[in-house]
Amino acid sequence: MSDDTAEEASPEGEAMPLGDAGSDLETAPDGAALRKAAEETGFRLEAHNAYLIRLAHQRATQLFQTLFEGHGVTPTQLAVMATLARFGEMPQNRLGKLTGIDTATLSPMVSRLEQFGHVRRTPSKTDQRVNLIGLTDSGASYTLELLPLSQKVSDMVLAPLKPRDRERFVALLAQIIE
Repeated sequence: MSDDTAEEASPEGEAMPLGDAGSDLETAPDGAALRKAAEETGFRLEAHNAYLIRLAHQRATQLFQTLFEGHGVTPTQLAVMATLARFGEMPQNRLGKLTGIDTATLSPMVSRLEQFGHVRRTPSKTDQRVNLIGLTDSGASYTLELLPLSQKVSDMVLAPLKPRDRERFVALLAQIIE
């Protein structure tokens, strides 16, 4: 690669030129041509939905970490325990579908929750290949203790919205993920 061009890998692994050092966009002394070309695309980061969702997620995560400090549980671990509290014991693949957690993440998480004494695995009576995941008594108590804190996080995330807009906002988010 010469000093005049930069390259990055395309999704197919092939190199794609990023630009020619002699182009008008890169050689304009004040970058005016580049800014003008960018402006013409209409792209504005501060109005981009994925950017705003990421910032909202960061806010929710920060609030969760603050309220749950010292509890030793992550948002996804709580999602697993809350789902088990709501629906009862179930196969791990159903638990993954209900929580939106992939198998590669869920399996070691269930093992950690089992080590902490929050969940147990029991063989299915109808299918010996399947283990059912369920809360232990202490896991159920712990989950019930944490659910009000989780609701408080949700309330704090939505606090900037008017009460009538909160339900609509959640409904719109649900439409996006369907």
